[in-house]
Amino acid sequence: MNTNNLSLIKYLRDMSHQNIILTFKGTISQEVLADVGVNLRAKLGSFHIGKRIFAIFVELAQNIYHHSAQKEFSVIKGRPSGVGMLVIQEEREYFILYSGNLIENYKVEGLRERCEFINQMTSDELRNYYVQQRKRPTGGVGANIGLIDMARRSKNPLQYNIESVDDDTSFFSLSITVDKIEDEIIN
Repeated sequence: MNTNNLSLIKYLRDMSHQNIILTFKGTISQEVLADVGVNLRAKLGSFHIGKRIFAIFVELAQNIYHHSAQKEFSVIKGRPSGVGMLVIQEEREYFILYSGNLIENYKVEGLRERCEFINQMTSDELRNYYVQQRKRPTGGVGANIGLIDMARRSKNPLQYNIESVDDDTSFFSLSITVDKIEDEIIN
């Protein structure tokens, strides 16, 4: 028996012990997003929190799709798609959605500044900033709408980490916490 192989049963048990309800690593495409989305909706139901989590999940996936420095060519789409990972963890009082992908080093400082700027805003300021950014012509993908929207939907700060990988890239990790208790009060 080869002891260097990944023990899938151990991996499965570890995920269960950590309350991981979804994990994905690879190329993000509309097809993958649709398939994972159907399964996620089935797991979370149609409750308000399920809709919030699904919307945040889609935003995280779109960020990877558009902004990951690591790309793989999609034969179906005929163009490159971003590569990254997504994880959803369920705890007693909250869900945590994680994403991770490579980014170019020249984007690190701007991304850090945007996250910090969003994190210092009140919920009213976030709502106003979101409306303001939606009205702004972007000239393409990326007006930071996704980061703003995730902070608004989660009602919690963006938790992020950026680790240098090499001279050209860093690994950007983002986690979004969605409280269950507040959601129960709303419904």
